[in-house]
Amino acid sequence: MKYLTKEWYGAAQKSDFHLLLKASKQAASFSAEYFKALYKKEEANWLKFQEEVADVRLEDIFTEEASNLSRFDGKQMTSEELERSRKIYAELREQILRYSMNRSAFDSELEKRNFRKRFNKQVKHLQSNLPDGILKKVADIRVLALNCATAEVIEEITAFCKANENAVEAASKRYDEEYQNSFKEQEPPFVKDFCFHDCTVASCHKKGKSLVIELDNAGGFTNISQITFKNCTVLKQDKPLHGAWWLYEEIYKTEDGYEIHVLLDKKYPQLIDFIVHATDVLYERENLS
Repeated sequence: MKYLTKEWYGAAQKSDFHLLLKASKQAASFSAEYFKALYKKEEANWLKFQEEVADVRLEDIFTEEASNLSRFDGKQMTSEELERSRKIYAELREQILRYSMNRSAFDSELEKRNFRKRFNKQVKHLQSNLPDGILKKVADIRVLALNCATAEVIEEITAFCKANENAVEAASKRYDEEYQNSFKEQEPPFVKDFCFHDCTVASCHKKGKSLVIELDNAGGFTNISQITFKNCTVLKQDKPLHGAWWLYEEIYKTEDGYEIHVLLDKKYPQLIDFIVHATDVLYERENLS
């Protein structure tokens, strides 16, 4: 990746620590009693929310009738845009209803364990990603993981996150500018559907001079299940792609085709740079009917 690099992705993961933080004078000093009371309060909020979610009938929200849209953001969609939007919605609705059929009833003890897991994960995440200068000012990392901190710490975390956010946006903008300059005359036909964020690579194999990637698209927003890179040369591949999540992509024009960069996540922070050269990209789609 040239712009949307591993470092870029890492910065993106460090841009939202400040969003839920609440100022607390009690966070200025270590207090086991304060932590216990705060944990109990946040756990109760979690249990209440999960119970409310469990009572929601997803089929009443994601109705079949909702797919009959014809306008978006006040603008009339073309027939092609409309058909594509309906297909994406149909697949999303199918996935959600399948999940709804299999989800269990609210279980208080299970959700307490889930809350504890999320809490422990957040503690480790903060310890691994916040600068030492900020961590030294945190009296109890557990309190910070429950979204409470002093005003001074919140100010410093906010500045840290904003700097990362600005760096992420600047790199994205530079790529967009290069892409527009490269394809200002005409985009290749495959580009409009070349977005597989949160799909999983089921397999990757050579077929003659081409490279074929089979996708598990259950987590993505596409009905494309197979990508074929025609006359493909692999320029870089950090690790095997099987089981990796597709994150972001960059596309560049060459004299005889396209250079395509993909960033994938095997298990963060085990990121994969995958770069190929191909003369064209072809798709196979699942039938949503």
